[in-house]
Amino acid sequence: MKNYPLLLLLFCCALFFNACSDDDDATPNKEDMLMNKRWQITALDVTLPFVGPQDLYAGFENCEKDSFVEFRGNGVLVVDEGAIKCNSSGPQQVTGSWKLEGDVLTIMGAGASFGLPVNDLEVTITDLSSTRLDGEFSQSIIDGTVTLETM
Repeated sequence: MKNYPLLLLLFCCALFFNACSDDDDATPNKEDMLMNKRWQITALDVTLPFVGPQDLYAGFENCEKDSFVEFRGNGVLVVDEGAIKCNSSGPQQVTGSWKLEGDVLTIMGAGASFGLPVNDLEVTITDLSSTRLDGEFSQSIIDGTVTLETM
């Protein structure tokens, strides 16, 4: 009979510690999922007028496939040539800027580094996790989808 108060105390302690656990299940926001990782293009499909759907990634050179992009704090974007540079006399890195508003990721000043005919690009995010980013974009001459994955 003397064990009942001790059992009641142990039960209350167990209930208290379970009720006060940390909220480890919090989903990171989209900016946190994008930032401070090396993202590589792993797919680039476009629809060209009069030609139709095209897989541009299949035509990438090895020097283009190892390039990566980093979304840094304060809207700083860095595009890095990776281990294999396409132009040995060109810069290793090109900087631009980025911003995220809802599901629209705007990349400014670095579109040409991706081989696109425009310098600024708005990508509508269709899927985002900590390791994968899928998005769609539309420009006056091309419509496409891009997939970025972390290295």
